[in-house]
Amino acid sequence: MRKTTTYPRTGPPTRREGLAGRPPSRFRRGPLILIPIIIIGIISGLSIYKTTTMPKIENFETQEFKTEKSEILIGVISDTHIPTRAKNLPAEIKDIFKNVDLIIHAGDFVNFETKKELEKIAPVIAVEGNMDLKEVREKLPEGIILKIYNFKIGIAHSPTSIWLVSHLDFGEKLAERLAKKENLDILVFGHTHRPHLEEFNFEGRKILLINPGSPTDPLFYQTAVGLLRITKDSFKGQIIYLKK
Repeated sequence: MRKTTTYPRTGPPTRREGLAGRPPSRFRRGPLILIPIIIIGIISGLSIYKTTTMPKIENFETQEFKTEKSEILIGVISDTHIPTRAKNLPAEIKDIFKNVDLIIHAGDFVNFETKKELEKIAPVIAVEGNMDLKEVREKLPEGIILKIYNFKIGIAHSPTSIWLVSHLDFGEKLAERLAKKENLDILVFGHTHRPHLEEFNFEGRKILLINPGSPTDPLFYQTAVGLLRITKDSFKGQIIYLKK
């Protein structure tokens, strides 16, 4: 038997009225319309920030590493986060750093135990990181300009304190600007846990950017450390990825 539905004289409900027979709220789609507008606004704001903001390290401490050697090897490490994100340094780091003359740590020890472990391998020069305990931040500088031979090596945890900007590709762009601004030959930085090695020419000279990533907490990347080989007239960086 066929089922028949009887509608009022006004006819069946339209698509706009719905089965309940009442028109939908005019604001029902409002929030959905705002989403692309918000996204466009965020992207535009970040683009403006990217092109207009200069990186700033409040206090660069000047240090000098003196040596009679004609060539030195430096171990580069950052974001060890021990014991909050790992119990110990990977054992292979001792092998990678066994011949280094110096170790540079670009911040986020958390506490000083890792620094003490690294000092068993070679002298350590380090800056504070945003995740370091207060006792660490009080004893380490925000930034260092390290003089080796005739080269200036800048060391900073991050060229910007804004988390989102630093973790996008803007972090590397701001690192480049910081190196230019401070007239650096090499800039060592960290914070993103993203290994990065880049050379570029600026005003007729070479500048090297190196972020060794993290040896313990890779986030979306692979665990890594770095090496710097410096002679009296040249320098070269290397990223070494650790075993998974």
